[in-house]
Amino acid sequence: MKSAKTLVALAAATLATVAIAAVTFDPVTGTGFVGKGDVQTAFGWNNQQLQQNADGVGFTFDQSTRYSIVCQWVTGEGTPGEKPHEVTHKRTFQVNSAIAYDTRTRNQITGFNLNGFGSDISPMPVPAEGGSCLGYGAEGTIKSVSVISSEGGLYVTYGGMSVPLMY
Repeated sequence: MKSAKTLVALAAATLATVAIAAVTFDPVTGTGFVGKGDVQTAFGWNNQQLQQNADGVGFTFDQSTRYSIVCQWVTGEGTPGEKPHEVTHKRTFQVNSAIAYDTRTRNQITGFNLNGFGSDISPMPVPAEGGSCLGYGAEGTIKSVSVISSEGGLYVTYGGMSVPLMY
């Protein structure tokens, strides 16, 4: 079974970035920095709007991982059967963050420090050896799991809206 950190590390290998001014993000650790200008651009805010809305800004890391799994079961004749499947799981991780301020004046926001991954807020568990094949096109037990590919991206969120920063 692959851990969340392993899956996030796999996403790092295929992570592409868009043109952004002050975003640094490590998809393995969930740490980095997002400059205020990138958040302002994402939501079309001016400086005053950013200052007012900063407490409601959040970050997520969305990840899509494609797996090859083999389901195994016992047939009606009592013989073993196997069937390979490819499945894609989409997961979303919260990214912990804290507002960063100008050291000269505590009331001027400069951006957001990203402080590591929070909870996995995805509805489905990752397929794991020994788990149930229900939902993957067969009844039985998962015999093997391997990752085919993984990719992900960093998003900024506010008021139910989510905008990509890096993907």
